Amino acid sequence: MQPFADKVHLRVKYSCMRFALLFLLFLLTGSSLFAQQFTVSGKITDDAGKPVPFAGVHIQNTTQGASANSEGEYSISLKAGKYVLQYKTVGYLMAARVVNVNQNITLNIRLVTEVYRLPDVNIGSRDPAYAIMRKAIKKRKTYLNEVKAYSAFVYIKGMQKLLQAPKKFLGKDIDQIGKQIGLDSNRRGIIYLSESESKYSFLSPGNVHEEMISSKVSGSNRAFSFNRASDLKVNFYQNFEDWRSISLRPLISPVADNAFFYYHYKWLGQAFENGKTVNKIQVIPRREHDPCFEGYIYIQDDSWRLVGLNLYITQKANIILVDTLRIHQQFVPVNNKVWMTSTLRFDFTGGLFGFKLGGYFISVYKDYDLNPTLNKKEFHETLRITKGINKKDSTYWSEERPIPLTDEERTDYIHKEALAIKHESKPYLDSIDHVYNKVKPFELIIGGINLRNRYTKRILAL
Repeated sequence: MQPFADKVHLRVKYSCMRFALLFLLFLLTGSSLFAQQFTVSGKITDDAGKPVPFAGVHIQNTTQGASANSEGEYSISLKAGKYVLQYKTVGYLMAARVVNVNQNITLNIRLVTEVYRLPDVNIGSRDPAYAIMRKAIKKRKTYLNEVKAYSAFVYIKGMQKLLQAPKKFLGKDIDQIGKQIGLDSNRRGIIYLSESESKYSFLSPGNVHEEMISSKVSGSNRAFSFNRASDLKVNFYQNFEDWRSISLRPLISPVADNAFFYYHYKWLGQAFENGKTVNKIQVIPRREHDPCFEGYIYIQDDSWRLVGLNLYITQKANIILVDTLRIHQQFVPVNNKVWMTSTLRFDFTGGLFGFKLGGYFISVYKDYDLNPTLNKKEFHETLRITKGINKKDSTYWSEERPIPLTDEERTDYIHKEALAIKHESKPYLDSIDHVYNKVKPFELIIGGINLRNRYTKRILAL
């Protein structure tokens, strides 16, 4: 018989092996639970219950965040754990919520309109805004040159809609063209919808490198997004913005060295955020047709830095292509000293020859690194697009996008995907070839013709 001690030893050995196997199984399965992503989602509304579009949602003490869409809906992906979520947009008091994440959570938020109080001050004959602006302008160069290098991940969504169109233009049937590109019977609808993600790197004094890591264009699985973080970059600490595509003149910043020559300022009061006093300043062009912005800027006391802005420019400033361009920018502290852009949005409307357009571009920044390891050779190219970035599936995008799609945008993706499949089919392409490959004897005599087969991508020259 086997000695008792040996039996005990075998049992201990067996128990240890079983424990090791169970522990290994736990690591293989349990680790996936720890890595599992959950979502906190809901709707952000104001005092009256109306949606607050594009409000920012951030994890406290980080640059991780998301944004509500145009209908106030938000969704942020988080691993299991305890978080403090902050909800903020210009003009509203910040709201904070503690969430324990171990499942998907629906959390609706109501933001209270910010009240900017006018304390009793001896203003004399001069609006206090001018003293605040002098301090902000004095700090302009400090904040302009504060960060020598950084990298960040940027999500961009662009959407343009045709709001109005004539039935015919230059002999073309716009109704027929509209059906082909997914417009409704009134020739209205989304004509461009795209999302992209990029890693954006900056190296002083003005070198940028952008690597697009994902791209999605409604209606095409082959196209690449036109979205570029470098095209949407603004910095009002610069004396002016040189936007040649819409203005033949540089646009003067409200905190430019010579801003007092171009702007009037009005102090609208103070509010308190995270223990800091924030001043709301209205900026007003001195002359109607100067290349200046209108709207509001938000400047923090003591540091005299910009913490948010809500500006616009119209055709009065002699801009071209668009009637009105609005710029909304929010900043977030990356550390105790430096603030960087968290969200940046451009809204625009414009029109020409009976066509009326409207839309927006919005970018959400995260994972700032203010001490990145950068290869200077990368800056020899400003944009890199690698193969396969437009092949990400719907699961990837549902997890990665920080701004939920609206019902209209979701429908556009589905509808145009069906149209794209149809437009790439052999019967459809053959029908197009049948129209355009008609042989005219005169063309054959004087120079020959090309017969095109769009399905096989071949051309026969005759």
